[in-house]
Amino acid sequence: MTPRALDGPQLRREARIVGLDEIELPTLEAVEKRRFQLLLVMSIVAVAVALGLAALTMWDHEGTATWWLSPALTRFAVLGLVVGFCAYAIEKELHLRRLTRQLVEERVIVSALASRLKELSALLEAGRAMNSVLDLEQVLRIILDSAVELLDARGGSVMLLETPQHLRVVCVKGNEGAEGARVEVGDGIAGRVAVTREPLLINGVVGAGEYPGRRERAQPVDSAMSIPLIHRGELVGVLNVNAADRVFSEHDLRALALVGEHAACAVANARLYEAERCHAVELEHQAFHDPLTGLANRALFTDRVQHALVRAGRDASAVGVLFCDLDDFKRINDSLGHAAGDQLLVAVGQRLQGAVRAVDTPARLGGDEFAVLLEDIRDVGEARRAADRVLESLAAPFVLDGRPVSVRASIGVASSGPEATTADELMRNADVAMYTAKAQGKGCHRTFERDMHAEVLARLELESELEAAVARGELCLHYQPILSLESGRVVGVEALVRWNHPTRGLLYPGAFVPLAEELGLIGAIDTWVLERACRQTRAWHERHPDRPPLSVNVNVSARQLQTGAVVDAVAGALRRSGLDPHSLVVELTESSVVHDPATTSRWLQALRDLGVRLAIDDFGTGYSSLAYLKRLPIDILKIDRAFVAGLGVEPEDAALVSTIVELARSLRLEVVAEGIERAEQLDELRHLGCDLGQGFHFAAGLEPERLAAILADEDGHPLTDAVATTLF
Repeated sequence: MTPRALDGPQLRREARIVGLDEIELPTLEAVEKRRFQLLLVMSIVAVAVALGLAALTMWDHEGTATWWLSPALTRFAVLGLVVGFCAYAIEKELHLRRLTRQLVEERVIVSALASRLKELSALLEAGRAMNSVLDLEQVLRIILDSAVELLDARGGSVMLLETPQHLRVVCVKGNEGAEGARVEVGDGIAGRVAVTREPLLINGVVGAGEYPGRRERAQPVDSAMSIPLIHRGELVGVLNVNAADRVFSEHDLRALALVGEHAACAVANARLYEAERCHAVELEHQAFHDPLTGLANRALFTDRVQHALVRAGRDASAVGVLFCDLDDFKRINDSLGHAAGDQLLVAVGQRLQGAVRAVDTPARLGGDEFAVLLEDIRDVGEARRAADRVLESLAAPFVLDGRPVSVRASIGVASSGPEATTADELMRNADVAMYTAKAQGKGCHRTFERDMHAEVLARLELESELEAAVARGELCLHYQPILSLESGRVVGVEALVRWNHPTRGLLYPGAFVPLAEELGLIGAIDTWVLERACRQTRAWHERHPDRPPLSVNVNVSARQLQTGAVVDAVAGALRRSGLDPHSLVVELTESSVVHDPATTSRWLQALRDLGVRLAIDDFGTGYSSLAYLKRLPIDILKIDRAFVAGLGVEPEDAALVSTIVELARSLRLEVVAEGIERAEQLDELRHLGCDLGQGFHFAAGLEPERLAAILADEDGHPLTDAVATTLF
């Protein structure tokens, strides 16, 4: 039966015809009641007519009645009445049937509209539910539950596109064991839908050959549907449902397709939310963690210290902080490169985590500075023991680019108390203690004490002043004579840098050179010393053209040697001063020479190619291996003052100096003895055959003018013991 539009007035007219005078539209129940009434009336009339005809017939046979109409006419009249009533009844029945048909049609349409309204309501509710949740797992469950409930299905699944070639079952109802299974795009029903991007309705038996790539054997399927989930032209996944005890229709497929449109949008939104949430988590992690080591950064560390102090105040416990700074870390960056430096920082962070408790918080504050928060400790002694563990963990060499590298650290220890009630105060105290550890020799830990503040403030003030000292011209050079021990004549000088501090007076290298190395200023100081020493020596040569050219020894830092910067600095100083390269002696410490023999050899050879001579300073104190003397282009050995000091007193020192002299002679190297302070030392060195010497016995470091006077008076008057005593 095909539903058609109904006319309300027409229904009311039909109702009046059949005797249903109702204000509202008639119902099927009222029509059936009217039909029953007409049937009852017809039955009564039929019985009455039958009885009447029977009576008339009986009466007529007896002949006892006299009728004003003849009996035959009476019969015909009764029959006519019956026929007319029957015609009337038939006509009413036809109207009733027409009315019934129209009401049935109306009920079918209303039922269809109600069903569609229910579906629409279910679709709207499903869409609202899908878009009200942003968690992907919940969204997938809502999608599947909505589809199964809407279509009265037995179960189903949601597959999401994992890669361009694979779908993964992410949500299942009715066959939970299939969750997590992977399906290739193009394989099976769902894979085919992913390729065609068209909805698919299946009723009956699905065979293995019906869909390319389907691996399963033929199996009965009561009814099933699969639709692609597409958002903005991109395939998101596939939604599948299986029937229970029904057969899906094309209308069901269209309804599922509407669900799929909402589902695809909900999945895309959930994925976007998940990506944004992960990005927010990542940003939060980046905001509070060091990107290189993954440790807490300064902001997070400070916050945790403050919270730990609050908890410690409630629990009557203590909080400790360790400030750890790697010693000479810049040397690693300069010699091995920043990549190796980063590798070292990561490794240090890992060892730091392994050296502390799980409740403690290691952090990287920046550069080569690390810190550790020690919560719930009993006293500062426990913090010191933690510092010992950290130093022990860093003791083993690190392997960087296949080579072992030893690293030391200076650690400052501080604990909460009356002098540290806030995070800033506690961290400042640990920082001050760390600076003290560096100043007292590095590679150790020191616990904060109240008087450390003044020392650190003085050091910080010195740092800021040193940075401007070179620019302000506060540095100066003194020259210590180097004499021939045989003739007593000055054959060379060693340039010694001094800082003419405006308020502290003349400062010697030990007071500022280590600080300059930490601040990265040593390169500028080395360059300035080379320039000034070469110019001064050239001036002496011009002033005393008749005497053998004076040589000048200049110390260069290990950092300058390791980076090769010393080669350019020396070449520039020689070029600008006009000094003969043979008159310049570049002094290097033993440790800087053997740190990286391959690199050092290259730079030393480059210096030799310039024509300068090379000297090893403080020989004998750093390394027992002498193999580098054969491999490296060395010209001069300078015997450390520690060995010279024992001459004439300790027989062992005399034996050591004798060995060094003999070694140098066998290698055709000159020998300079440092730190000659007594006449017996001079006599012993002459007896051992040492070539050259310097020390307070002859002269301390002198201003250029005083040394110029010495050189002028030296003609015929070498620096004898009497002269040396006068100078000293």
